[in-house]
Amino acid sequence: MAKRKPKNTQGASNDGFWATHKKQAKLSFQELLRRPLGNMLTLAVIAMSLTLPSSMYLIGKNLTIVASKWQAPSQVSLYLQQDVAETKVQTLKSELERWKEIEAVQYISPQEGLKELSEHSGFEQALTLLDSNPLPAVLIVSPKTEWQGTEQVNQLVNRLKQQSYVNEVRLDDDWLARLDAIKHVAVVVATTLAILMFVAVFLIVGNTLRFNVLEQKDEIQVMKLVGATNTFILRPYLYTGMWFGLLGGFVAWLLTAIITVTLNGAVDNVAVLYDSIFRLVGLTWDESLLLLMLSSFLGLLAARISVLRHLKEIEPV
Repeated sequence: MAKRKPKNTQGASNDGFWATHKKQAKLSFQELLRRPLGNMLTLAVIAMSLTLPSSMYLIGKNLTIVASKWQAPSQVSLYLQQDVAETKVQTLKSELERWKEIEAVQYISPQEGLKELSEHSGFEQALTLLDSNPLPAVLIVSPKTEWQGTEQVNQLVNRLKQQSYVNEVRLDDDWLARLDAIKHVAVVVATTLAILMFVAVFLIVGNTLRFNVLEQKDEIQVMKLVGATNTFILRPYLYTGMWFGLLGGFVAWLLTAIITVTLNGAVDNVAVLYDSIFRLVGLTWDESLLLLMLSSFLGLLAARISVLRHLKEIEPV
């Protein structure tokens, strides 16, 4: 009598494993649809909790982009001594133009400076009362593009301060320091809000599933009577937590995109005032995927910690 060949149980077990998980994930999603009102409110709270840190992240991201475009001022102002002769100023100008770091040097005489001041300040009559011109000669130095980094410009400023007839060197970088400070505050606020909101999502999902476990206490006791383990009972709740996190993250992504589009109009109006063109940068595909993965992981983690603790407390009577 020929012996029967042993069956290949590995493929069957694998098919059964994945089929079981697929079925439980589908049933968990259908369970969410059976109570749409309560679950929609839960998803709305989760989405709002995730939208706030993602929006703050976008603010910090766009501030970083703005700061990177103006890493250093493009001009350095040299205020010369009051009584320096014009020939000496021209000599200094010609010498600076030969420096490899400098693209161009513009000379503003005291007379030109006084004329420009009177035209733009509105104090023409007051300036006519002055006995002499109080303005010094000014050289506007424009560094080359490759020398406009913060460190290179600072080295150039230190070198310019050592030149003859130079009374003061002014680098208008105060606004850059303020921009960096604002960017740092935005990053710190975004990080803090992200931590707080992620904890809120964790608590919301965990508390929602805890009530579900208490409502199904009798069913869980019956399942344990017939031999079901805590891990087997826990699996559908894990998928429910994952669906809460995934759907909440998707809604948060939509809200963040809507906020970005809405704010672009206001940003355009501000950019026009500065003769600039700037568009807000939204979440990239990688960042969007990270948001969905992180929200799903929070849902899974909250479900595992919250539900498993209550499952251990439920014993068959």
